[in-house]
Amino acid sequence: MPIYRSVLKSEATTPEAAVEFIRQDTGGAVLYDTTWPIIEEEDHFRVPCFSFDGRSAMPLSVVRSLAVLGKDENGNELKEREEFESVGPNPSPDRLDEMKRNSAELQKLLKS
Repeated sequence: MPIYRSVLKSEATTPEAAVEFIRQDTGGAVLYDTTWPIIEEEDHFRVPCFSFDGRSAMPLSVVRSLAVLGKDENGNELKEREEFESVGPNPSPDRLDEMKRNSAELQKLLKS
């Protein structure tokens, strides 16, 4: 079963334009699923979509709003990934020194 995105007819006047609107709105991350038909309603098009990266075909604004609430696109609680060290407001002295060295190296590269 596909995930449908709705596109108002004020944003796209044809089904093809609706497909292009979704592609541009998501930066190409969400694409039209050609195995399902585009459904034309009175004031909008319902376009079946999929995403190569396995994420939901929801608009990015919805995903960002859920992240603010601490939820992922499936409604599950967001958890901090342990494999990525968080700098946080009080980094350890070793981490702070490493960050300073990295910054100095970057500055040298930019000046070259």
